[in-house]
Amino acid sequence: MFEKIVADHLRSKHGKVEFPISTDDITTLIERDVADLDQYADLTMYGTGVEGVTEFARTGKPKVSISNGVHRFENRLRTTLTHEYGHVILHAYLFALEQRQLPVDGNRKPNAIYCKRDNMVSASKTDWMEWQAGYVSGAALMPKTYIQRIVGEIQRQRNIYGPSLPTSENGLALVSAVVNGFSVSREAATVRLKILGILGQELASGNLFS
Repeated sequence: MFEKIVADHLRSKHGKVEFPISTDDITTLIERDVADLDQYADLTMYGTGVEGVTEFARTGKPKVSISNGVHRFENRLRTTLTHEYGHVILHAYLFALEQRQLPVDGNRKPNAIYCKRDNMVSASKTDWMEWQAGYVSGAALMPKTYIQRIVGEIQRQRNIYGPSLPTSENGLALVSAVVNGFSVSREAATVRLKILGILGQELASGNLFS
């Protein structure tokens, strides 16, 4: 699903699909599906470490705000943008139908999701909305089809059969290839490869999304 969304967007803009997807292309993808995207927001009023906020409306498209401090780190910006896009795509209906109201805390609103860096990449499945948004981020930045092309070549060269341990020589080689091929952080690459079953067994694929 998410690979197709990204591929269709790239094809409509450039007539072809290539990765890594540029930050500009990520931005225009999000702008298509939100009422407003504020990339240089002051989110300090919502607490320490909040780097992205998605605010839902009962009618109309959500609003996304990205902390101005995130722009110091390109990979973090890309992850934050696609993470919030995950909330836009997956969770707007919950708030539109008033099935979901989050606890109000200080300046926070019950119809918004406040995302901290620590939960964007490696949230547990018990924090299901953050886990789902993180999955979308990984799928958008590192689509399964394109990862398999890069990983498959390394696996053939190194005679790798089955999952590799993240800290092994083979595991480190796989992570480095994804980092270089998709312009993501090592943490994001590692989590994505675990989800796809290429690294270790700590995270299960779940087969919830494709």
